[in-house]
Amino acid sequence: MSMLNRLLSVALGLSLISAGIAKFTTGHVFQYIEFKSGIDIFHPFVNNLTGIAEILAGAAVLYRPTRLVGAGGAAALMVGAIGFHLSPWLGTSVPTGLADGADSPWDAADFATTTNSTSFVLAIVSLVVAASVARGALRTRKPAGSPVDAGRLDALVGI
Repeated sequence: MSMLNRLLSVALGLSLISAGIAKFTTGHVFQYIEFKSGIDIFHPFVNNLTGIAEILAGAAVLYRPTRLVGAGGAAALMVGAIGFHLSPWLGTSVPTGLADGADSPWDAADFATTTNSTSFVLAIVSLVVAASVARGALRTRKPAGSPVDAGRLDALVGI
């Protein structure tokens, strides 16, 4: 595996774990989707589910044997994020937070008047990185039935 792919794997894994943890401390994007859609399942249920999925995908990307699965999961999450950003429920530029004292059911006054496109851009970049990490993981896999390299096996089991 190339050094670039290792760096991308670490960056993707850590950013997914960080984003997943942030879902449990902030969640204004899912609160905004709930407000715009009128569907009350988005916060906290989908917010928490997405956070757990991001943490699991990030951990899987960091662990070499599960890297391909983690990159696939990350790509699926990012396709979903991009889809929501392109929907009328979210948009590419979202509010930067919640106003003090905001509580469900939310209305327009509960969200910051400032917006930015950072989360949309990060979703696109993360999708590209996840695809690159998946490609790298596929390239380093041994075909079924191929002989195992003894040196790699020794390193794997710690001999």
